[in-house]
Parts: sequence; structure tokens; C-alpha cells
Amino acid sequence: MSPNNVPEILRSKGISAETVEALSSFKNEPGWLTEKRLEAWDFFEKIPMPTLRDEAWRYTDISDVRVEELAPYAPSPDATSEKDLPEAVQTLIKEGEENSALLVQHNSETALVRVAEELSRKGVVFTDLHTALKEHEGLIKEKLFGLVPMDYDKFAALNAAVNSGGSFLYVPRGVEVDVPIQSYYWLDVVGSIMPRTLVVLDEGASVTYIDEYASAYHEEPALSNGAVELYVGQGAHLRYVSLQNWERNVLHFNTIRSSTGKDATINSLVVSLGSQLSRTNVEAGLVAEGSDSEMLGMYFADSDQLLDHHTLQDHISSNAHSDLLYKGALRDESLAVFSGLIRVEPGAQKTDAYQTNRNLILGTDEAMAVSLPNLEIMADDVKCSHGSTTGQVDDVELFYLMSRGIPRKEAEKLVVFGFFGEVTSRVPFKGLKHKLDRAIEGKIGLGFEERVA
Repeated sequence: MSPNNVPEILRSKGISAETVEALSSFKNEPGWLTEKRLEAWDFFEKIPMPTLRDEAWRYTDISDVRVEELAPYAPSPDATSEKDLPEAVQTLIKEGEENSALLVQHNSETALVRVAEELSRKGVVFTDLHTALKEHEGLIKEKLFGLVPMDYDKFAALNAAVNSGGSFLYVPRGVEVDVPIQSYYWLDVVGSIMPRTLVVLDEGASVTYIDEYASAYHEEPALSNGAVELYVGQGAHLRYVSLQNWERNVLHFNTIRSSTGKDATINSLVVSLGSQLSRTNVEAGLVAEGSDSEMLGMYFADSDQLLDHHTLQDHISSNAHSDLLYKGALRDESLAVFSGLIRVEPGAQKTDAYQTNRNLILGTDEAMAVSLPNLEIMADDVKCSHGSTTGQVDDVELFYLMSRGIPRKEAEKLVVFGFFGEVTSRVPFKGLKHKLDRAIEGKIGLGFEERVA
């Protein structure tokens, strides 16, 4: 969509019911979706903004966030090939994981989509949600808002009302995609980006899907507000990665929810490195026997960053397994919050669930980690455990490394890499592991160099 055709109401600051209607009209959407958007806007206006009095938000102060005052839509220049994309995006693509399909969203619209011919021949569909709505309306109507409903919370309501761009991935029955599929979300204007990811795997399908978020820096605040819905059919296998590395002017809110069918598996990895404030909800619904969820998380907070993660392992059916491991490093005056819940519903016997959160404090600064693991068990034949640890870099480990001629700065880096290694060792892709290693090294380099100096 050409930026020259964007109505003025979408470019202006402020969101209203008129804005929602204008966006739906601009995209030429069917009437049922316009009604859904307006219904979501009604929820947004009725749901109060979370405060520190709300249990789920008592460590995350968003009292000065005025999301409805931001521009709801950020136009993007037209692009016909990767050469037309911003240089920073081209660099991201070159440094990223090898992929069999690629989608680039530049601000509020999709700038580029390419899919390997082999995938198309197998019936794999990968495109932006706007295009998918035209070509696969029945499936979109059935699945959209099914896992992240518009009344989930205030930010989910806002996304449902004014989402734009986003991606849709469908993998047919029995199709195995060996090379990852990837989306890049790039923001380089002041405003908001509200993508929505919808992934549907049929029975026996298999794929790896990577969402990556990055931006150019601006002085004024920007907003990222996303929603991710992951449907994993019977016997299917989905590996989903979310890599958030926004610049510091961005406020990031995202809800990732999955539904895993009989004998299906989902492996999720959520990485939070950027933004000034980030709140991510990650929820796995184990809805059928034999379903399996591995939930991995990495976060590294510095300066005065606030990185907040809330997770749910929701055991709805019997004989299901889940394993969660979230690890975070902190320094300076940053704050990291982890709140995790294993919930075993009545009748979900033979549940096997584990939850672990570990935090590493670097130096002697004012950084703080809040860890709140919880169990809610309503069945009597289960195996569930949770654990949490928070501590500083071990001086004994540093001394051991330094006694073998390793400078203190390098020794500290080795300790941090070893700390995160429990997570990164489970990542099966070299390109992604290399990118994570570089990002972690960039995070720890500046702080340690300051201390050494």
C-alpha cells in the first residue's frame, strides 16, 4: 500500500472509533472484520489501564503510557526487492538464520514477501494477514482472535482494533519444512507498530518460525503492541522464536499463546534484549493427551530497562508434559520480572510439568530481579515442580579463570556465556545461536569495560 494513499486520520496522533473504521476501510476489509475491530475498540475503552495495584502489574509501572495518543499507523515506502529495504534491514537479513521464506514488515505494512517455490508446491502459505484475508478468508475467520481474544487485556484489545501488517503461516498436513521461515519487523518512524502473527499447522506438519523485532532510534517514544496465535495440530511440531531487540525509545507489549493438539510439540524461545519497557505474556495451552511444550526464555537488562515476562503452562488435558526454563542477566539499575504459573486443570491427571527461573546480577549496582514461580493444581495424580534462583557473578569462578591468565573482563564474559549456555545449547540453528551470542556480547561488553576502566 503506497504511503501516499494513507488517510490523514491514520497519520495523525490519537485513536478513536473513527480511526478504527478508517483503517478497516483503507484495507478494504470484509464487514465481519470491521465489526470485530469496533468490538475490540469498545473493549479497549472499557478495560482500565493496568496499575501497580493490579497483582499482575505490581512491579511494572505504565502510568505514563498513553497508547491511545500515538499515531495508530506508520506508513512504509514501497519495496519490490531486498535492495529497496533500509540498509539496516538488509544487514539483519544477511546476519540472520538461513530461511526458506521471508517476510519484512516496515513500520505498519508488509514491504516484502518471498517464499521458496518448493514450499508453494507443497501447499505452504506464508504471507501478510491482509493478503491472507483475501485468499483464505474462511480459515482466517475461524482462527483469528481464537487464542488471543480481544478481551484478554487492554493491549490485546488495542491490537485487535488497529492491527496492521502481521503474518500468516499455514503448513498443510504431513508437510515438513526443514529450513526456518522468518519475519522481520522494522520500525524507523515515531508512532506505533501493531503486528499480529497467526500460525496454523495441520496434522503431522513441522516448521520453525522466527519473529524478529528491531528499529532505528528516535528521541520520541514509539509503541510495539503485538499478538501471536499458534495452532499446532495433532502430531505436529512447531518451533517458534521471538527475538526482541528494539531501540530504547520503544515500549513493547506482546502476547504469545499456543494451542497444542494430541501428541503435538511446541518449542518456544522468547528473547528480550531491547526496548525501554517490555511486557511479554507467553502461554502454552496443552489441550490434548500427549501434547508437549518446551518454553525457553532469555533476557538481558541494563541501564534502567524494565523487562517483564509472565508465563502460563496450562495443562487442560491429561498425560501432557511441559518444561520451562527462563534465564536472565541484569546490571546497572535495571529491573527484570518473571511471573510463571503451572496450572493443572481438573481431570488433567498424569501431568508432568517443570518450571525454572534463574537470574544473574552483574556487579554491585542497583539491578533487581523479581521471580514469582507458582503452582495451581486441581488434579491429584501429577508431577509438578518449580524453582527460582537469583545471585551475583561467583567470585570463585572469576578467580579460577583469572588464575589461568584470563583477564577479568574476559572471565566475566565467559561466566555470563556459561550462564546462558543452558538455553542457547538447546537452539539447533547456527545462525540464530551466533546472533544471540553477538547480542549478549554487545550487552555485557560496555558495562564490563566501564568497570575495568
